[in-house]
Amino acid sequence: MTTKEHTPVSSVAAEPDRLLPADPGTRQIGQDLLAEVEHFPILSPHGHVPAEWIADDVPFPDPTALLVTPDHYVTRLIHASGVPLGELGFGEQGPEASLEGWRRFAEAWPLFDGTASGYWLRSEFEHVFGLPAEMVESFGPENADAVYGAIAAKLAEPGFRPRKLFEDFNIEVLATTDDPLDSLEAHERLAKDETFRGRVVPTFRPDAYINVAHPEWAERVERLTAEASGGVAGFAGYLRALENRRRYFVEHGAVSADHGVRTPLTLRLEPGEAEALFEKARRGEATGADRDAFEAHMMWEMAGMSVEDGLVMTIHPG
Repeated sequence: MTTKEHTPVSSVAAEPDRLLPADPGTRQIGQDLLAEVEHFPILSPHGHVPAEWIADDVPFPDPTALLVTPDHYVTRLIHASGVPLGELGFGEQGPEASLEGWRRFAEAWPLFDGTASGYWLRSEFEHVFGLPAEMVESFGPENADAVYGAIAAKLAEPGFRPRKLFEDFNIEVLATTDDPLDSLEAHERLAKDETFRGRVVPTFRPDAYINVAHPEWAERVERLTAEASGGVAGFAGYLRALENRRRYFVEHGAVSADHGVRTPLTLRLEPGEAEALFEKARRGEATGADRDAFEAHMMWEMAGMSVEDGLVMTIHPG
Protein backbone atom coordinates (compact mmCIF):
# COMPACT_ATOMS: atom_id res chain seq x y z
CA MET A 1 0.00 0.00 0.00
CA THR A 2 1.39 3.37 -0.95
CA THR A 3 0.55 6.75 0.47
CA LYS A 4 0.39 9.91 -1.52
CA GLU A 5 2.85 12.58 -0.43
CA HIS A 6 1.35 15.84 0.73
CA THR A 7 2.67 18.77 -1.28
CA PRO A 8 2.72 21.98 0.77
CA VAL A 9 0.58 24.75 -0.68
CA SER A 10 2.63 27.67 -1.93
CA SER A 11 0.93 31.05 -1.78
CA VAL A 12 1.53 33.71 -4.40
CA ALA A 13 2.37 35.99 -1.48
CA ALA A 14 5.31 33.76 -0.56
CA GLU A 15 7.11 34.35 -3.88
CA PRO A 16 9.59 37.19 -3.22
CA ASP A 17 9.89 38.13 -6.90
CA ARG A 18 6.16 38.08 -7.65
CA LEU A 19 6.03 41.75 -8.68
CA LEU A 20 9.35 41.91 -10.50
CA PRO A 21 9.73 41.61 -14.32
CA ALA A 22 9.83 38.13 -15.85
CA ASP A 23 12.90 38.80 -18.01
CA PRO A 24 15.91 37.39 -16.04
CA GLY A 25 18.22 40.34 -16.74
CA THR A 26 15.62 42.94 -15.89
CA ARG A 27 14.57 40.96 -12.83
CA GLN A 28 18.14 40.95 -11.55
CA ILE A 29 18.27 44.74 -11.83
CA GLY A 30 15.01 44.90 -9.87
CA GLN A 31 16.39 42.57 -7.19
CA ASP A 32 19.55 44.68 -6.87
CA LEU A 33 17.57 47.91 -6.56
CA LEU A 34 15.20 46.36 -4.02
CA ALA A 35 18.13 45.11 -1.92
CA GLU A 36 19.44 48.68 -1.74
CA VAL A 37 16.22 50.24 -0.44
CA GLU A 38 14.00 47.59 1.19
CA HIS A 39 15.31 48.31 4.71
CA PHE A 40 14.90 52.08 4.46
CA PRO A 41 12.07 53.80 6.38
CA ILE A 42 8.82 54.24 4.48
CA LEU A 43 8.05 57.75 3.25
CA SER A 44 4.44 57.44 2.09
CA PRO A 45 3.38 60.47 -0.02
CA HIS A 46 -0.20 59.32 -0.59
CA GLY A 47 -2.61 57.23 1.43
CA HIS A 48 -6.12 56.98 2.82
CA VAL A 49 -5.43 56.10 6.44
CA PRO A 50 -7.45 58.49 8.65
CA ALA A 51 -5.18 60.43 11.00
CA GLU A 52 -7.70 59.70 13.77
CA TRP A 53 -6.75 56.02 13.67
CA ILE A 54 -3.20 56.85 14.69
CA ALA A 55 -4.05 59.75 17.01
CA ASP A 56 -6.63 57.74 18.96
CA ASP A 57 -4.70 54.45 18.75
CA VAL A 58 -7.76 52.34 19.44
CA PRO A 59 -8.01 48.69 18.28
CA PHE A 60 -9.44 48.09 14.84
CA PRO A 61 -13.02 46.89 15.36
CA ASP A 62 -13.09 43.93 12.96
CA PRO A 63 -11.64 42.63 9.67
CA THR A 64 -14.39 44.17 7.51
CA ALA A 65 -14.00 47.62 9.05
CA LEU A 66 -10.25 47.48 8.44
CA LEU A 67 -9.79 45.68 5.11
CA VAL A 68 -13.05 46.06 3.17
CA THR A 69 -15.26 49.05 3.98
CA PRO A 70 -12.60 51.83 3.98
CA ASP A 71 -10.76 50.57 0.88
CA HIS A 72 -12.40 52.12 -2.18
CA TYR A 73 -10.44 49.82 -4.53
CA VAL A 74 -11.99 46.81 -2.80
CA THR A 75 -15.53 48.14 -2.46
CA ARG A 76 -15.70 49.54 -6.01
CA LEU A 77 -14.69 46.23 -7.56
CA ILE A 78 -17.23 44.27 -5.52
CA HIS A 79 -19.96 46.88 -5.98
CA ALA A 80 -19.37 46.82 -9.76
CA SER A 81 -20.28 43.12 -9.72
CA GLY A 82 -23.73 43.97 -8.38
CA VAL A 83 -23.26 43.81 -4.60
CA PRO A 84 -24.98 46.72 -2.82
CA LEU A 85 -22.68 48.86 -0.69
CA GLY A 86 -25.00 48.24 2.24
CA GLU A 87 -23.83 44.62 2.24
CA LEU A 88 -20.15 45.62 2.53
CA GLY A 89 -20.23 47.20 5.98
CA PHE A 90 -21.70 50.58 5.02
CA GLY A 91 -24.66 51.82 7.01
CA GLU A 92 -25.64 49.19 9.57
CA GLN A 93 -22.94 48.47 12.13
CA GLY A 94 -22.37 45.58 14.50
CA PRO A 95 -20.73 42.13 14.56
CA GLU A 96 -23.38 40.40 12.44
CA ALA A 97 -23.34 43.08 9.73
CA SER A 98 -19.53 43.02 9.65
CA LEU A 99 -19.42 39.25 9.28
CA GLU A 100 -22.02 39.37 6.51
CA GLY A 101 -19.95 42.03 4.74
CA TRP A 102 -16.90 39.79 4.99
CA ARG A 103 -18.87 36.88 3.48
CA ARG A 104 -19.79 39.07 0.48
CA PHE A 105 -16.09 39.93 0.17
CA ALA A 106 -15.17 36.23 0.21
CA GLU A 107 -17.74 35.46 -2.49
CA ALA A 108 -16.20 38.15 -4.68
CA TRP A 109 -12.60 37.08 -4.02
CA PRO A 110 -12.05 35.61 -7.56
CA LEU A 111 -12.55 39.15 -8.93
CA PHE A 112 -9.26 40.16 -7.32
CA ASP A 113 -7.11 37.67 -9.25
CA GLY A 114 -4.35 39.55 -11.05
CA THR A 115 -5.16 42.90 -9.43
CA ALA A 116 -2.91 45.02 -7.25
CA SER A 117 -5.49 44.77 -4.45
CA GLY A 118 -5.36 40.99 -4.69
CA TYR A 119 -1.58 41.01 -4.28
CA TRP A 120 -1.76 43.41 -1.35
CA LEU A 121 -4.47 41.46 0.43
CA ARG A 122 -2.72 38.12 -0.02
CA SER A 123 0.48 39.64 1.35
CA GLU A 124 -1.40 41.08 4.32
CA PHE A 125 -3.13 37.78 5.04
CA GLU A 126 0.11 35.82 5.02
CA HIS A 127 2.85 38.22 6.13
CA VAL A 128 0.98 40.56 8.47
CA PHE A 129 -1.70 38.34 9.97
CA GLY A 130 0.28 35.10 9.69
CA LEU A 131 -2.44 33.04 8.03
CA PRO A 132 -1.30 29.66 6.66
CA ALA A 133 -0.75 29.53 2.90
CA GLU A 134 -3.45 26.83 2.62
CA MET A 135 -5.99 29.17 4.21
CA VAL A 136 -4.98 32.09 2.01
CA GLU A 137 -5.06 30.15 -1.26
CA SER A 138 -8.41 28.53 -0.46
CA PHE A 139 -10.04 31.76 0.72
CA GLY A 140 -13.66 31.90 -0.34
CA PRO A 141 -17.19 31.32 0.97
CA GLU A 142 -16.25 27.94 2.50
CA ASN A 143 -13.65 29.32 4.90
CA ALA A 144 -14.72 32.98 5.08
CA ASP A 145 -15.78 32.70 8.73
CA ALA A 146 -12.53 30.96 9.71
CA VAL A 147 -10.39 33.64 8.02
CA TYR A 148 -12.50 36.36 9.63
CA GLY A 149 -12.04 34.78 13.06
CA ALA A 150 -8.28 34.37 12.63
CA ILE A 151 -7.83 38.02 11.61
CA ALA A 152 -10.19 39.25 14.34
CA ALA A 153 -8.10 37.40 16.94
CA LYS A 154 -4.96 39.14 15.69
CA LEU A 155 -6.64 42.55 15.77
CA ALA A 156 -7.38 42.03 19.46
CA GLU A 157 -3.65 41.75 20.22
CA PRO A 158 -1.69 44.84 21.44
CA GLY A 159 0.74 44.40 18.55
CA PHE A 160 -2.00 45.27 16.08
CA ARG A 161 -2.86 48.69 17.44
CA PRO A 162 -2.33 51.48 14.86
CA ARG A 163 0.74 53.06 16.46
CA LYS A 164 2.49 49.72 16.97
CA LEU A 165 1.90 48.84 13.32
CA PHE A 166 3.16 52.29 12.30
CA GLU A 167 6.37 51.53 14.21
CA ASP A 168 6.72 47.92 13.04
CA PHE A 169 6.28 48.89 9.38
CA ASN A 170 9.10 51.41 9.86
CA ILE A 171 7.02 54.33 8.62
CA GLU A 172 8.78 57.67 8.96
CA VAL A 173 6.25 59.89 7.13
CA LEU A 174 2.64 59.16 6.26
CA ALA A 175 0.58 61.58 4.18
CA THR A 176 -3.18 61.33 4.61
CA THR A 177 -5.88 62.51 2.17
CA ASP A 178 -8.09 65.25 3.56
CA ASP A 179 -11.09 67.41 2.76
CA PRO A 180 -10.17 71.11 2.40
CA LEU A 181 -12.47 71.99 5.31
CA ASP A 182 -11.10 69.33 7.64
CA SER A 183 -10.07 70.86 10.97
CA LEU A 184 -6.91 68.68 10.94
CA GLU A 185 -7.41 68.28 14.68
CA ALA A 186 -6.02 64.73 14.67
CA HIS A 187 -2.89 65.86 12.82
CA GLU A 188 -2.44 68.63 15.35
CA ARG A 189 -2.71 66.19 18.24
CA LEU A 190 -0.12 63.90 16.68
CA ALA A 191 2.28 66.79 16.04
CA LYS A 192 2.08 67.78 19.71
CA ASP A 193 2.29 64.22 21.06
CA GLU A 194 5.84 63.67 22.32
CA THR A 195 5.22 59.94 22.68
CA PHE A 196 4.64 59.58 18.92
CA ARG A 197 7.86 59.55 16.93
CA GLY A 198 6.44 59.38 13.42
CA ARG A 199 5.19 62.17 11.19
CA VAL A 200 1.66 62.28 9.81
CA VAL A 201 0.98 65.13 7.40
CA PRO A 202 -2.29 66.20 5.73
CA THR A 203 -2.84 66.39 1.98
CA PHE A 204 -5.17 68.94 0.38
CA ARG A 205 -7.75 67.06 -1.75
CA PRO A 206 -10.25 69.51 -3.33
CA ASP A 207 -11.98 67.26 -5.90
CA ALA A 208 -15.48 67.64 -4.48
CA TYR A 209 -15.10 71.44 -4.57
CA ILE A 210 -13.83 71.58 -8.16
CA ASN A 211 -15.81 68.91 -10.01
CA VAL A 212 -19.19 70.55 -10.65
CA ALA A 213 -20.69 67.13 -11.46
CA HIS A 214 -20.22 66.05 -7.84
CA PRO A 215 -23.72 65.76 -6.32
CA GLU A 216 -22.76 67.95 -3.35
CA TRP A 217 -20.62 70.46 -5.26
CA ALA A 218 -22.90 73.50 -4.81
CA GLU A 219 -23.49 72.75 -1.13
CA ARG A 220 -19.79 72.26 -0.46
CA VAL A 221 -18.86 75.44 -2.30
CA GLU A 222 -21.37 77.43 -0.24
CA ARG A 223 -19.86 76.09 2.96
CA LEU A 224 -16.31 76.68 1.72
CA THR A 225 -16.92 80.32 0.84
CA ALA A 226 -18.91 80.95 4.01
CA GLU A 227 -16.12 79.62 6.21
CA ALA A 228 -12.95 80.62 4.40
CA SER A 229 -13.45 83.43 1.86
CA GLY A 230 -12.96 86.25 4.34
CA GLY A 231 -16.24 87.82 3.24
CA VAL A 232 -15.37 87.94 -0.48
CA ALA A 233 -18.31 86.84 -2.67
CA GLY A 234 -18.63 85.05 -6.01
CA PHE A 235 -15.88 83.32 -7.95
CA ALA A 236 -13.24 85.55 -6.38
CA GLY A 237 -14.42 84.45 -2.93
CA TYR A 238 -14.30 80.82 -4.03
CA LEU A 239 -10.67 81.20 -5.13
CA ARG A 240 -9.81 83.14 -1.97
CA ALA A 241 -11.32 80.39 0.18
CA LEU A 242 -9.29 77.70 -1.59
CA GLU A 243 -6.12 79.75 -1.13
CA ASN A 244 -6.86 80.26 2.56
CA ARG A 245 -7.53 76.60 3.20
CA ARG A 246 -4.38 75.59 1.35
CA ARG A 247 -2.45 78.00 3.59
CA TYR A 248 -4.09 76.37 6.63
CA PHE A 249 -2.93 72.96 5.41
CA VAL A 250 0.63 74.21 4.90
CA GLU A 251 0.61 75.56 8.46
CA HIS A 252 -0.35 72.07 9.63
CA GLY A 253 2.47 70.34 7.78
CA ALA A 254 1.00 69.62 4.34
CA VAL A 255 3.47 69.23 1.49
CA SER A 256 1.16 68.38 -1.41
CA ALA A 257 -2.23 68.95 -3.04
CA ASP A 258 -3.78 65.85 -4.59
CA HIS A 259 -6.17 66.06 -7.56
CA GLY A 260 -8.34 63.28 -8.92
CA VAL A 261 -9.67 64.57 -12.25
CA ARG A 262 -11.50 63.02 -15.19
CA THR A 263 -8.86 64.22 -17.66
CA PRO A 264 -5.47 65.98 -17.25
CA LEU A 265 -6.69 68.85 -19.42
CA THR A 266 -5.77 72.41 -18.38
CA LEU A 267 -7.38 75.55 -19.72
CA ARG A 268 -6.80 79.22 -18.97
CA LEU A 269 -10.06 81.13 -19.12
CA GLU A 270 -10.50 84.86 -18.90
CA PRO A 271 -11.71 85.89 -15.42
CA GLY A 272 -15.16 86.80 -16.73
CA GLU A 273 -15.54 83.46 -18.52
CA ALA A 274 -14.51 81.50 -15.42
CA GLU A 275 -16.91 83.45 -13.23
CA ALA A 276 -19.77 82.93 -15.70
CA LEU A 277 -19.17 79.15 -15.67
CA PHE A 278 -18.97 79.19 -11.88
CA GLU A 279 -22.31 80.97 -11.53
CA LYS A 280 -23.90 78.74 -14.17
CA ALA A 281 -22.79 75.67 -12.22
CA ARG A 282 -24.15 77.11 -8.97
CA ARG A 283 -27.54 77.48 -10.64
CA GLY A 284 -27.40 73.84 -11.75
CA GLU A 285 -27.32 74.77 -15.44
CA ALA A 286 -23.80 73.60 -16.40
CA THR A 287 -23.48 71.25 -19.38
CA GLY A 288 -20.93 68.48 -19.74
CA ALA A 289 -18.73 70.79 -21.78
CA ASP A 290 -19.05 73.48 -19.11
CA ARG A 291 -17.99 70.98 -16.46
CA ASP A 292 -14.89 69.98 -18.44
CA ALA A 293 -13.91 73.58 -19.14
CA PHE A 294 -14.36 74.65 -15.52
CA GLU A 295 -12.41 71.69 -14.14
CA ALA A 296 -9.61 72.28 -16.67
CA HIS A 297 -9.46 75.95 -15.71
CA MET A 298 -9.36 75.06 -12.03
CA MET A 299 -6.38 72.79 -12.68
CA TRP A 300 -4.65 75.88 -14.07
CA GLU A 301 -5.69 77.85 -10.99
CA MET A 302 -4.46 75.07 -8.68
CA ALA A 303 -1.11 75.01 -10.48
CA GLY A 304 -0.75 78.72 -9.90
CA MET A 305 -1.56 78.30 -6.21
CA SER A 306 1.05 75.54 -5.95
CA VAL A 307 3.65 77.90 -7.37
CA GLU A 308 2.71 80.39 -4.67
CA ASP A 309 2.36 78.15 -1.60
CA GLY A 310 4.77 75.35 -2.49
CA LEU A 311 2.34 72.43 -2.27
CA VAL A 312 3.47 69.75 -4.71
CA MET A 313 0.69 69.24 -7.27
CA THR A 314 -0.14 65.58 -7.83
CA ILE A 315 -2.71 64.54 -10.43
CA HIS A 316 -4.42 61.23 -11.10
CA PRO A 317 -6.65 61.48 -14.17
CA GLY A 318 -9.26 58.94 -15.19
